[in-house]
Amino acid sequence: MARDGQGLELGNADESAVAALDFVTQEWLGFGKRFTDFIAAADKEEKCALLPLVAASLVLTMYSPEGQEAATRSLKRAKALQASASPRELAWLGAIEAWVAGDADRSLQQFRRIVAEWPRDLLAGKLAQLLAFNRGEAETLLDVGEKLAAANADNRFVWGMYAFGLEECNRLDEAEAMARKGLALDRNDPWAHHAVAHCLEARGRMLEGVAFLSSVSDTWADCNSFMQTHNWWHLALFLIDLDRTDEALALYDGRVWGVWKEFCEDQANAVSLLARLELRGVDAGGRWTEIAPYLKPRLHEHLSAFHDVHYLYGLARAGERSAVTEMLASLEDRAEQARPFERETWADCVVPLAHGLAAHATGDMPAAARLIGRAMPHLRTLGGSIAQRALFGAIHLDALIRAGWNDAALALLQADERERPTVAATKRALADLYRKVGRTEQALAAEYQAEQLARQYRAAHTRTGEAA
Repeated sequence: MARDGQGLELGNADESAVAALDFVTQEWLGFGKRFTDFIAAADKEEKCALLPLVAASLVLTMYSPEGQEAATRSLKRAKALQASASPRELAWLGAIEAWVAGDADRSLQQFRRIVAEWPRDLLAGKLAQLLAFNRGEAETLLDVGEKLAAANADNRFVWGMYAFGLEECNRLDEAEAMARKGLALDRNDPWAHHAVAHCLEARGRMLEGVAFLSSVSDTWADCNSFMQTHNWWHLALFLIDLDRTDEALALYDGRVWGVWKEFCEDQANAVSLLARLELRGVDAGGRWTEIAPYLKPRLHEHLSAFHDVHYLYGLARAGERSAVTEMLASLEDRAEQARPFERETWADCVVPLAHGLAAHATGDMPAAARLIGRAMPHLRTLGGSIAQRALFGAIHLDALIRAGWNDAALALLQADERERPTVAATKRALADLYRKVGRTEQALAAEYQAEQLARQYRAAHTRTGEAA
């Protein structure tokens, strides 16, 4: 029986199939974009069931009807080849079959079983982490990463995968160490860059974040659109917190929006960054209107709760009221049809969050504060990272402040400052609220601290510019 480059058995695979699987493993883990030839070969494969199964997993991560249709075709081909499949490939077949059927819970458990029995299967590990990530299961993300790292210590990719699980479990020191361990093996790993960025952002180490991501950004040109736009998105977050919103807006225009406008991940990055810029007082101009045509075809997809709420908010900010009304009704229908493992996500989180985001976009701040507040205890189940979900916390805080719910807003701002005491904008917002509630001395102290931070960051930026 043939074996791939990881030493894993393959049923009825010839040399070309082995080479194709080894190639796609490296390309996927490195967030490359050379998948067209592999998918074409998988569509014609007549021996090895794993090729069409891997192709199915690739297109499923597009979260689109076209991806679902392509995955269904690939699954059919794989089933026709299952008689000669190895036990691992049959486990893959079960995982993909569940995913195509919409049972993400069963698919995740199947991929976790593959990792437990065959921990050298890095693609199964990547998919297990992705499905766990989509459900906000940070502990599962970490568990898979630990197993992969233990069995593949010499592999350059596993350290970034392990690091991201650690970061999402708030084990930041360990996460950064593991990501940098991976980068010592290969400076070019974009997922390790991504993990370091998360760690620095979580601690409010913005100057380090800008320096680090700028120093490795030359390696992203060959990445797929998601990894390109998302790492530039992370750089923009650092710039926003350094009050360099003009540079962040330039990144939106030149790096974050425009690589593959039809792709859900690029759309989510764009909506999220534009919203964050607006929350810091930037005029978006006609940018929301430019995004809307790419979001309107997605009103009834509901393949990812995380993406759905981004689509909804982008359409609401663009003033697409009929589309928003239609999507809200569709989301309510989706919540009614949710399976038991999905109900918290769709009914308790997505529906109130979507209505709250729509209210925020139209200026109804009391409704936005109330509805988003209902969703916040369930936000983890939406999926996405801690940093990505922070957008909805920021919109909720904005709604509380503008609705005049000062006590609730003050509690959130004080928690934000404790977690990241280096953000001048947080201190300025605290100063404004302290003044509103008559705490003048604390307002003056917060204003002074904000100005000191702002001066520090301006001076560092000037020094960096002079050095360049």
